[in-house]
Amino acid sequence: MSDDRPIDVIIPAFNEEASIGKVLADLPGALVRHIIVVDNNSTDRTARVAAAAGATVVTARRRGYGSACLAGIASLARLEQAPHIVVFLDADYSDHPDELPRLVEPLRRDGVDRVVGSRVLGRREPGALLPQ
Repeated sequence: MSDDRPIDVIIPAFNEEASIGKVLADLPGALVRHIIVVDNNSTDRTARVAAAAGATVVTARRRGYGSACLAGIASLARLEQAPHIVVFLDADYSDHPDELPRLVEPLRRDGVDRVVGSRVLGRREPGALLPQ
């Protein structure tokens, strides 16, 4: 498997003005071709902060995480070059952008079709991820 396949990132976002800039800043830029922030009808400055940080911002007309993901996929589908690896990342920094290389490693090294990160496996801070 080639290690130079481009990675495109889709970040659904709703009212994440306070965190979206940090998420974008911590993405390993050398690995990422396109960053699409899907503004899900935020009432704050999420879209402006994301655009100022260099992301392409698209709007999901229908509210909801799934709608935002689909709007991001549709945006990538309009690119000249089809995506090879697509990573979905949360805008609230509950996913750690700096772990992107670790996440895509099995795709690049082993040729697997899909990798899913988990917040419940491994170590976590006490009180994090309560049952509800």
